[in-house]
Amino acid sequence: MITVWGRSDSSATARVMWAAGEAGVSVERRDWGGDFGGNDDPAFRTVSPPGRIPAITTSTGFSLWESAAIIRWLASRHPQAGLWPEDPQARWQAEAWMDWSAAPARAVGAVRTAYRRSSPDPAEMARSVADAVDVLQVLETRLAGRAFVMGRQLSVADLALGVAVHRWFRVPPELEPPRLPALADWYARLCERPAFREHVLEKVSVRPQRVGG
Repeated sequence: MITVWGRSDSSATARVMWAAGEAGVSVERRDWGGDFGGNDDPAFRTVSPPGRIPAITTSTGFSLWESAAIIRWLASRHPQAGLWPEDPQARWQAEAWMDWSAAPARAVGAVRTAYRRSSPDPAEMARSVADAVDVLQVLETRLAGRAFVMGRQLSVADLALGVAVHRWFRVPPELEPPRLPALADWYARLCERPAFREHVLEKVSVRPQRVGG
């Protein structure tokens, strides 16, 4: 049995839950972090030294923290899911995309911060959208002619990037984010996947997103 410690609307927790779903792994999730607290709990700090969510524990006593590391662990433990590319060189490329996923997460996070202020600054919003587009254009170029980041099959690279891109597509239309067609097509394919719908679409940024709130 695997226990995931983290609240369901956390983007990092959501991508771990999505990965578990794609791997066909049954997990128990416990609300943790945010309004639920627990980050500074001494026992939790032995599992996640910085007190960050998500973290996992298993019935054998194994524990792990950081969502990207957990995704790698799940993919390695359940090779039948095919989440790692078979070619060794492609696997290293997938690792690189996973590490790079922090860049779009930060960029989209800056957009969210700008439009959610009580008195949003139009210049800040426009600047943050432009900066995010610059980052996401890297993924747009990569996805041109590809179903998924590494080719025809979903992989750990998609799992690392999908939640941040989901939040990008939740940006209020008033910000006039430019259309990135390859990114939009990839996101539509992710939305067809049951585990993505369950753990991302139905949990993360589900409330109406609006400027000034």
